[in-house]
Amino acid sequence: MSVLYRALWSDEALTNNREVLSLARKCFCTWATHDHEWDTLPEGDTVIGARRVTLRTVDGDGTHGLEGVSIEAPPGNGDSETVWTTTMRVAASADRVYSWVELSMETDDLTQRVKVGRPRLVDELLRLPGQHMLGASLVYTDVLDVPVDGVPILISQLRNPKRSLPMLVFSEPGDPDDGRWLRIAERTARRAGGVATVVTLRNPAATAFRSSLGQLSVWGGAERTYVPAPLESEADGWRHRYIPAHRMQAADIATVDRLVYAVTQLSTQRRPPTVFALFDGSVDGRSAQLVSDINELGFELELEREERGQVERTLAKANGHLRRLEKELDERGLAELFWETHDTPAEQDEPDEPDEPDEVQDVTDAVLTAQLTLTDWVVLPDSAPRELDGIDSGPNAYAWGNTTWRGLRALAAYARAKAAGATGDFWAWCERGEPHAWPATPKKLSMRESETVENNAGLRRARIFPVVEDVDATGSIYMGAHLKISEGGGDLAPRVYFHDDTGGTTGKVHVGFVGPHHLVPNTRS
Repeated sequence: MSVLYRALWSDEALTNNREVLSLARKCFCTWATHDHEWDTLPEGDTVIGARRVTLRTVDGDGTHGLEGVSIEAPPGNGDSETVWTTTMRVAASADRVYSWVELSMETDDLTQRVKVGRPRLVDELLRLPGQHMLGASLVYTDVLDVPVDGVPILISQLRNPKRSLPMLVFSEPGDPDDGRWLRIAERTARRAGGVATVVTLRNPAATAFRSSLGQLSVWGGAERTYVPAPLESEADGWRHRYIPAHRMQAADIATVDRLVYAVTQLSTQRRPPTVFALFDGSVDGRSAQLVSDINELGFELELEREERGQVERTLAKANGHLRRLEKELDERGLAELFWETHDTPAEQDEPDEPDEPDEVQDVTDAVLTAQLTLTDWVVLPDSAPRELDGIDSGPNAYAWGNTTWRGLRALAAYARAKAAGATGDFWAWCERGEPHAWPATPKKLSMRESETVENNAGLRRARIFPVVEDVDATGSIYMGAHLKISEGGGDLAPRVYFHDDTGGTTGKVHVGFVGPHHLVPNTRS
């Protein structure tokens, strides 16, 4: 079962804990029955249409708890079934009330697209009296419009080391857009409420924000998601994902989906307070220890992801420096020093190209950046990126994005080297250890698929992608060569399929697919 959303908060108890549980029970029953007149359900199981609702109360040392679980399996297509589970837990002690709402999903269809959003139950509970807090973050569901004089307070909150929730900051476009940017912010707030704070900055406030934070800020119609992480220097910028204005304007629903996926995925990694062990049957028993062990493993996994992100950032900077060194030597007529006379580039006048950034935010950013900066050597049509929302919103989004960017730059460097007289295919070029090379190992690169895949009509068909007619008159071609962006990550792990036409009419590498592995299955997937 996959957890998609987890909201946590606590309040000072404003009344006796029994009354708090009574109010929470009413909220849950009203939500579960879709009926404001039906405000109570019995202990145990109740079937309401396609939904099974379970209520139970538990008691501990001075703490009382209420758990409500709703399990629903809407009618599906064919043999596949999808089960949605919403869980509410409220633990009330003498001086504090702790709340937990979680949404999870289980399905037989591993390729199913999931649209994540907060359960309406969260709204019901957050309307109860109290100041709902998670650490130093206030938990609520409305958009916060920050005026100019509120910018210092916003920056102070962004830099607060005790801040627990991500803050999505939307800036007003320089040109009027009929309020579309506000509608995107409001839709994001409706779906991400309880696990993130959505902030809007109109132009005067965005100007003040930029003058204080510089390149760490957001302005002109762009959006930035500030996760609970350091925000002191430009070196911290990669932690806080940035969506430029042109991408905010290019999509609407997809943009909201992507933003919501990102913050809800972060919410699922948050460890619930130990008070919720009350619901595990025994605070000191084996079950509670198991929960603690699982939480500890999750924490260690996050540390590993953080370290990997640091390594990816260091590698991105090194590759960027290498590219600038190559360009400078080339402009001085000393390109052979860079290439160590492996394959001396032919002398030619090249037009100015847009600068290649050292790093990107995710796979979508890698694709868009390649379409802007690598066009002399790589053809990457709009049909190539497929179903990137899940990839871009997962915990490995930054690492996968920069690994994809590294792979696309390697393909461009290879095409450029072939035009200058390099020999061999992409594998041979990489195996020689050329600058910008991709790892030439079976775990990272395949120049063809297995005979089983190539001889299977269905599997082969999944690898036929569009190309320009200069490459194939039919407008499409089978591509077996691919970069393996990640061996881990299951069916979501990205793949980049390409066709090498460096010896053909175009002299370029043509990318036909960038997306999750499950869209190009093999006999093991």
